[in-house]
Amino acid sequence: MLRFFRRIRQRLLTESKFTKYLLYAIGEILLVVIGILIAFQVDNWNEERKLRLEEQILLRQLKDDYTANLEQLDSKIATRKVLINSSKELLTYFDNPKAANKDSVVSKLGNLGLTVTYDPIENDLVATGKINIIQNQKLKALLTKWSTDVIQVQEVETIYVNAHHYSNVPAMNKIGIGRAMDKALYEKVDDLSTFLLNREEYIPYDYKDSRLEPSLETVLNNVELEGIVSNSILINEVINAESFTLRKQILEILDLLEDLDS
Repeated sequence: MLRFFRRIRQRLLTESKFTKYLLYAIGEILLVVIGILIAFQVDNWNEERKLRLEEQILLRQLKDDYTANLEQLDSKIATRKVLINSSKELLTYFDNPKAANKDSVVSKLGNLGLTVTYDPIENDLVATGKINIIQNQKLKALLTKWSTDVIQVQEVETIYVNAHHYSNVPAMNKIGIGRAMDKALYEKVDDLSTFLLNREEYIPYDYKDSRLEPSLETVLNNVELEGIVSNSILINEVINAESFTLRKQILEILDLLEDLDS
């Protein structure tokens, strides 16, 4: 092919057809430029195709991750509802001790030990720059905002967990119902399974009742315990409210991922 073009050039020069030669030279240059542009275009097309394949893999992974995040969040919300409802019932016992039943009170107090924290699957899309592979701008915005919203929920969770460990538990031990609460919680294997990595490793234990356990009247006349119960309602209602906002965001993300996958 190159030899063919060379012969044409030589013939035009030999025949002193300079104008035609000039036009031919310009045409040859244009052909070279067009060839280069086509090569660039092919390279760009190949690169874009690779990015879109990478995006599809990323979107499928995100769909799996956020489906798991939703399942975990729903489980934590449900567990907190148990805690909240138990605390509300306990307050009715504080208001009307004569209507209280000791076993019910101890069982409900045991539920106050259900301190749960949300630990979703996180990604480093923003830090690694992979977020830019995603073309959908709304999805990118939701994914970018996700970590901040999770932190907001976790901050309130930490407040309750710290209050439980450093304030509630010592107060309950001081009252003398620590063993009763542990016994009540330990017997609820279905509730404890939320915290277990392997339920098969759960070893039942018979706590038995403590001979030092205070009377029901003493328990329900303790103003510090009443405050603990009341506070558990407030904080966990706030956490669940924040969690429902987070849940809505997950559903938006999953809806977008579903649309992009179809």
